Amino acid sequence: MPIFEAPAVYTQEVFLTIISYFFEHLGLKPYIDHHSTDANIIPLTQTPKGYFVRRDRKNRHRVVNVFTREGKKVYSIERASPLNPVWCLREFPSRTEVATIRCGFFSTSVDWHNKQGVQHREVRAESSVGGNFRSFYLNDGSKYQWTKGSKFLEKVSNPGGGDEELRERIAKVRLMRQFKFDFELLVDEDAVDLEYALATAFISMMVQWGYGDITETRGPSFIGET
Repeated sequence: MPIFEAPAVYTQEVFLTIISYFFEHLGLKPYIDHHSTDANIIPLTQTPKGYFVRRDRKNRHRVVNVFTREGKKVYSIERASPLNPVWCLREFPSRTEVATIRCGFFSTSVDWHNKQGVQHREVRAESSVGGNFRSFYLNDGSKYQWTKGSKFLEKVSNPGGGDEELRERIAKVRLMRQFKFDFELLVDEDAVDLEYALATAFISMMVQWGYGDITETRGPSFIGET
């Protein structure tokens, strides 16, 4: 039942935070995304667009805000109550509804309201010899995966194809403050729509990553000049 899913997700967040904290301190984080495949990896561009995704200070259990690196609020992600697993992604300041995001304990998905040819998309948990992922498809037929340890969004061509598998890194997330819902999102907007990356990253922030990464000396990522 939905009323039980949101508390279950919160419990899962706490568990993932504890796990990520100990993986960091034991030096095991690099092994989370161990790729034993021969996939070719294209690195993330040196000139991505940067955003910050942070809980609202006054309404932290119901509202998450998205800011540019210059501090301009451009989106909000909201839900009706802390017991509701369904969130709404809205543009700011117009409050135009962009997508409905389900961050449940049993299912995670996005329903788009402004994308031609893309409406409902499941975001599924997957595990393989290459790592642990949250995977989804868009209308180009490629598989997209958020990795667990490195927090990259990778566009996967020919998945499972050995040395003919191609993984293009098109977005990345970093935790900015330990034990806080405060993330940096870097997106190659020439390779993926920002709203696709944002909505699916939000699901991983809620149910995949936790907040245990060491961040004592962490600041915004360097972005090269375009």
